[in-house]
Amino acid sequence: MRSFAIWYAPIKKETEQETEQDKVASIHINLWDKVKGNNKNYCFDFGLLIEDINCIEKIFLYAPFPVEKKQIKDLGSVISNNQLVNAIFNENFTTTDGEPKRLIVNAPEKKDNFVVYSLEIENQVELINCRRNTESDGTIIEIKVDSIKPNNINKYYFRIRIEGGKDCIKFINDEIKGISIFSNQFTNTEVIDFRLNDVRSCSEELREQFQKGKSFKLLAIHYLILRNANDAIIHYGKEINSRMLEQDLWKTYIDGTNHNIIAYHIKSKAEKKKNPQTGGIEVLRYVEDFSDLSRFQYQKETKSIIALYVLGVIVLGGIGGVLGNWLSSIIGL
Repeated sequence: MRSFAIWYAPIKKETEQETEQDKVASIHINLWDKVKGNNKNYCFDFGLLIEDINCIEKIFLYAPFPVEKKQIKDLGSVISNNQLVNAIFNENFTTTDGEPKRLIVNAPEKKDNFVVYSLEIENQVELINCRRNTESDGTIIEIKVDSIKPNNINKYYFRIRIEGGKDCIKFINDEIKGISIFSNQFTNTEVIDFRLNDVRSCSEELREQFQKGKSFKLLAIHYLILRNANDAIIHYGKEINSRMLEQDLWKTYIDGTNHNIIAYHIKSKAEKKKNPQTGGIEVLRYVEDFSDLSRFQYQKETKSIIALYVLGVIVLGGIGGVLGNWLSSIIGL
C-alpha cells in the first residue's frame, strides 16, 4: 500500500440527543526533495484547512513509510509571513497576530477568516506504527486538537512537514536512464506515484483504523510538486498548471534552495452547483480520494562514476596484460 490517508476522531457525545456533524476540509500538499551530497530526502508538507474545528478530538495522517518525531516539523509558525500566506493560498489575504500559537488570516468579502495554528510536536503529536504489508512499516501520525478552544473563528488551518529518506519511500522510483563516457552527465528518471485516501489498497490493519474514525468531506485537494526549473516533466493524468516561485519569498520555507523552482499544481475539487431558489452553492459530490502519476527527467554529474569506469578499465587492462604474458610463455611465443 503506497497511499497516504487522512481522517479524524470526533469528541464523544455526552448525550444520545447530540448529533455528530460531518467535518468539511481542504488539503494542500507540497512535495519537494532535499539533497545533501549523495543523500536525498523527500519532504511532504501537508496543510489541512478545517471549516469548523469544534468537536474534533484527534486528526490522523497515515504515511506509508517509517516516521520518527524528529522527521516532523510544524509549519504554522513558518508561514506567518503575509506574502507567503497569499502565495500558499493564492488569495489576497492580510494577517494579524492572535492568541499564542495563532495567526488570524483575514479573508476578502464573502469568504471566512481562519486561524493558522502552530502545533507543539512534542505535546500534541503521537506516532503509531502500522504495518503496510509483511515487509514494510507505515506510521499513523496522531494530532491532538481537542484542547483548542476557538473564540470567534472556528475555521482552523494546520500544516506540518514530514521528511523521509529516499530508500524508505517506495512510491518514488529514481533510476539512471543512461550513461555515456563522452559526457560528464547522465539522465535520471524519477517516477512519483502519489496517492491519498486510496483506502481500497490499504492493509487490513490500516483499513480498520480508518473505519474507526470519520472521513473528512473534502472540498478540494491541492497537490504541488516543487522541482528544479531545469527538470523536464512527463505527466500522466489530471490537468496541470505551473508557475515559477519567487526565490526570495520561498527561501525561508524551502530549506537550502539555491536554484530556480517551478511548482506544478494538480488539483481535484468537489462538484458544486448553484441552487436557483436560494442562490447559494450546493456540493453535489465531495472529493473522496486522489492519485497522480508523474515522471521527471533531470541531469546529474557523472564524474565519480566515470572515474570508477576508468579505474575499472585500467585494472582490467592490467589483468589482461598479465594473462597475455602468461599465455605467451606457455605457448612459447
